[in-house]
Amino acid sequence: MGPGGVGKTTVAAALGLAAAQRGRRVIVVTIDPSKRLAQALGLDPAAGHESGSIVPVHGPGGVRLDCLMLDTQRVFDEIVRVYSRDADAAARMLGNPIYRATAQHLGGALEYAATARVHMLHAEGRYDLIVLDTPPTANALDFLEAPARIQELVGNPAARFLAGTGRIGLKLIGLGGGVLLKTFEAMGGGSFIAELGVFLKEFGSVLGEFRRRAGDLAELLASSETGAVLTTAATDFSAREAEAFIDVIVERGMRVDGIVLNRVLPTLAPLPPPPVLRPAVAAQVGEDAADAAVQALGSAYLGARMQSERAHRIWLHLRDRYPTVPVALLARRDPPPSELEELVVMGAQLLEQSA
Repeated sequence: MGPGGVGKTTVAAALGLAAAQRGRRVIVVTIDPSKRLAQALGLDPAAGHESGSIVPVHGPGGVRLDCLMLDTQRVFDEIVRVYSRDADAAARMLGNPIYRATAQHLGGALEYAATARVHMLHAEGRYDLIVLDTPPTANALDFLEAPARIQELVGNPAARFLAGTGRIGLKLIGLGGGVLLKTFEAMGGGSFIAELGVFLKEFGSVLGEFRRRAGDLAELLASSETGAVLTTAATDFSAREAEAFIDVIVERGMRVDGIVLNRVLPTLAPLPPPPVLRPAVAAQVGEDAADAAVQALGSAYLGARMQSERAHRIWLHLRDRYPTVPVALLARRDPPPSELEELVVMGAQLLEQSA
């Protein structure tokens, strides 16, 4: 978890590989990995890897773990198939255009799907560790709130009424047989109300299953089985956002297992004075350009030193504020890690610092 663009997916993959290397059965569930990372993890659609499928990844030294890139539509469809009353009801729902639009465009659909998929994996019992790479902080909060929203949706009297009523319910609320009903049917090409009735009737059982899953997941998130690892960059803004998010999840009863301060520059010694630098610089760029090059080098180096000192300050602050939570440092890498070997090394570094 953490702000956008701080390397959450890379850290999630590295932690998953590190756990797998220690003999645990691991799956990494990711939302939208970068192209390089997707290729490394075997999640590249261009290579024929289907979104929503569990893909086995074989790393160096016999390391093996599974990866899955979340597919909202596929998760919804799986729930409908498994928890509809029968195969015919599932087929009607899957072919219903209102259902298709709902699954694709429902506000919070991604978070609902993540809620259901994580619980499915946990219920199967195939894995010792499920690593969820959440969306950026704002959407991660939506994920944490999804169980309560699903409870509210199904617990709402109007939703309960509509979910099981179909055309009879439409008559009860004054639409059946009237001018307004005919108007709706004309707007929908004669099929809108019929499709709406099927959707409301058949989706009732599915909503009930969402409610059961949401309740179970809310308990799971707050249980001793679950912990959060926050990833943040070494900037004041990202660190403040991470702190605010930690406060939220702690209030929700979740445990924080670690904080990763990513893309940290190493400690830099002061740059030698210009008179010392100038001969070496002049040998590279020529006498005419030497003075300007020394000035530019000094400015760039000063900026790098300031970033390094800021990262150290943020690290000390996080360590002091959360004395019981390991705060790990990861050095900046350009380009970011995109090979399994690099991710294995990163994961080992993280576990070493959390020991």
